[in-house]
Amino acid sequence: MATPTETRRGRGQRGGKLNKARRRKPVDSAMADGATTTTVDDVPDHLLQDILLRLASPTCLVRAAYACKRWRRVVTAAGFLDAFRALHGASRHVAGHYHTVDDAYYRQAAAGGFPDGGTNFVFVPSDELADTDRRRFSSLDFLPECESGYSWELADSRGGLLLLTKMKQRTGDGGSQARRHCFTFPDIVVCEPLTRRHQGIPCPPDLSGYQCLGVFLLDGDGDGGGIGMSNFKVICALYDRYLLNYILPLGETLACTFTSGGGGGSGGWRLPHSTAAGGDVTLERVRLDATSFVGRANGRVYWEIEGDEDGDMLVLDETTAGFSLVTFPENVRESYDKRTFRIIAGGDGVAMRVVRVINNDLKVFAQLDGDGEWVLEKRVWLPAAARGLPGYDEGYFQEQNGEAIVVAASAAYVLLRPPVEDTWLFSVELETMAVERWHERNKYAGVAYPCELPWPRALQATDADHISGRRRC
Repeated sequence: MATPTETRRGRGQRGGKLNKARRRKPVDSAMADGATTTTVDDVPDHLLQDILLRLASPTCLVRAAYACKRWRRVVTAAGFLDAFRALHGASRHVAGHYHTVDDAYYRQAAAGGFPDGGTNFVFVPSDELADTDRRRFSSLDFLPECESGYSWELADSRGGLLLLTKMKQRTGDGGSQARRHCFTFPDIVVCEPLTRRHQGIPCPPDLSGYQCLGVFLLDGDGDGGGIGMSNFKVICALYDRYLLNYILPLGETLACTFTSGGGGGSGGWRLPHSTAAGGDVTLERVRLDATSFVGRANGRVYWEIEGDEDGDMLVLDETTAGFSLVTFPENVRESYDKRTFRIIAGGDGVAMRVVRVINNDLKVFAQLDGDGEWVLEKRVWLPAAARGLPGYDEGYFQEQNGEAIVVAASAAYVLLRPPVEDTWLFSVELETMAVERWHERNKYAGVAYPCELPWPRALQATDADHISGRRRC
């Protein structure tokens, strides 16, 4: 006969088995009716792709790609990033901007010295970039050190890459730092801040004595185009000169192109057939400071030529690396002056735009696609539009002081200052022609270079070990 204790133990064991059976019964019944338990792993790829395409920002997309192998495979699949760009717009890919800082402005605004230990640029992240991500862009301490008295100057950006050239620093009056640019062929480095990779580009021996008009970053020639550390080009515009003469007698232009060797190519510099014969354009008695960069649009780079009576402008074709001279309509150019004249990219039926300040009127001229006709698209009178902004002074735009000065321009905005105050910066949004001072860009007197998240190469280059501790789909 069982004892009371054994009876209670037996009932408890039987009760436990019955309770487990009861808990399993609804599941068993559901399975009997043909239903199954669904998880995220059961979402087919085409639906997962639609879900990931609707993420709010590229930063969220990067994080999703690192969540597991399957999501990463969907994000890096052919055509996905193009679809994401089409849905969200190209601007959604920008991680931030590197704002260059003019040394004269910085000496007045910050009492000498340059930001970030001697560089001429400051990284300003986009609103979507997390604190953990922005440090990878703000510090370029992985670049090779320059010899004493030199530092790296930001010259261009494209995609996720930056192009930097060497600049000479000197001590000015009062001990503040200033910069003296090296006019000869510069030392060049291309880097990718996100992956902290870089490549130095040596000067071709035959061109060490040429004056450099500018260096620019281009997409590579590899499969599918695009740009990355293994697939980029650098074009350098040069001008022949006598090293010991300030005047350039019968100087000649030429351009050489460096390729990284992507797409199976050998890489290296490609020089004109005859550097001794020069390029396509010969300019007589041009001073060293007589050409000034005024813009870049539609695969062409433009320089004003100071004092040119015919109003000609020097143009470099990025595709052919050939030079030519062009003349803008008189109502558009009026006079070429880099302080009041900029060329910017077009769009929406517009080949390119010219931004002009004429009698303190900011005018935007557009060249239409097809017939190439120039039209006055927008305008705003700056003294009235700027009145009421913080720090505004009625004396800033008096007629005797001259025109407002264009500090920098892009397809989205124009950065300006009054002719009598270097540190009072304001900007005009070109879409609305609204004038404002609150934006971050108004803190830096220089060009802002965008830096994009380098997809898909950065994701494809990530080692699988980086996600070994995370959930795998």
